[in-house]
Amino acid sequence: MSNRQNAFDDVTGERISTSVVDTGSPTDQGVRIGLAGYDLWPHALGFCEALEGSSAVTIAAVWDDESEHLQRLVERTGAVGYANLEEFCNSDIAGAIITARTSRRCEITLALAAAGKHVLSDKPMAMSAAEGYTMIDACRSAGVVLMGGYNFRFWKTWQLMKQILDSGELGKPFHLYCAYNTGMIRRSEWEDTLLSDWTEPASTPGGGWLTHGDHAIDLIRWLFETEFVEVLADMRTLKYPEFEVEDYGVAHYLLGNGGTALIASDAISPQARLDVTVACEHGGMAYTLRPEPKLKVWGPASLGAHIVEYSITENWIDALGELAKAFAATISAGLPAVVTAIDNVRVMEVVDATYQSARESRRVTISQRSFDPE
Repeated sequence: MSNRQNAFDDVTGERISTSVVDTGSPTDQGVRIGLAGYDLWPHALGFCEALEGSSAVTIAAVWDDESEHLQRLVERTGAVGYANLEEFCNSDIAGAIITARTSRRCEITLALAAAGKHVLSDKPMAMSAAEGYTMIDACRSAGVVLMGGYNFRFWKTWQLMKQILDSGELGKPFHLYCAYNTGMIRRSEWEDTLLSDWTEPASTPGGGWLTHGDHAIDLIRWLFETEFVEVLADMRTLKYPEFEVEDYGVAHYLLGNGGTALIASDAISPQARLDVTVACEHGGMAYTLRPEPKLKVWGPASLGAHIVEYSITENWIDALGELAKAFAATISAGLPAVVTAIDNVRVMEVVDATYQSARESRRVTISQRSFDPE
């Protein structure tokens, strides 16, 4: 996936050092897309970094209605900048990636769909499942693609996990534990304040738990090929009482395959921590990010040993690039979306129920809207 090695911060994606192989100048601009919004800047700039020099995808236009943010996007991409959303949507692009704050993603999606442009909405797709339904209906009516932004599916680690599970050698998976802990993300590259679109309830459907917890929800649905049935959650404010959103959370789930899951995520940790363990009938797998990325697999005789350890060097910036290229392939070649809009709204249905459980201190059944085939 990558020609970069340990060059970026695990949380913000900011460049720490440079170790990039020169791939030369692209011979073709590929699919021309737009980038809408600086607000969630680690992902906005991550897409810029990942697509730099790409022959498959070109960021040809950028939008933000805050001048300083727009200037930064133009500076980073060299693309045409638009402060007017309608003009951006009607520019010479096939579609756009939305990295604006979550509270604006429905509005931007509807504007892009009205202009006949395809949409890749970064995660979470919307402020609620209901808002996600509105986005899906609008894009279906306009005949445009609405793709989801969960980049875990493009990590080599999780793709290897998926391959091993799909082989059937470990038997049925029955539990996944995920701990994804980081610090709080500052407002922008140049503003150290933590009062931001990650901590303002009008801008985000959740706080420190949601920042990474929704990745785990999508990962479980994809790896286990099952849906979430019930949740019991606990959300707390432990370090940042000045904010209305939680900075710590843990959620226990019952799954449709009879299994369980536990997702612990927070924004109060001194350094990034990502641990994932999958328990299966005939073995299991465990991934840890620190001190270096390792995936251990145990169980099947075909491994040739009781435990096999894989060392996989990668970073999420590259996964963003692969996600964007998959979006371009969906547009240009008519390939199925790797992460569909329904995948994203299924995550939001789980998120809605999780926060309801935390508010009401009880178990909550997770409901799903049915969709007609496209």
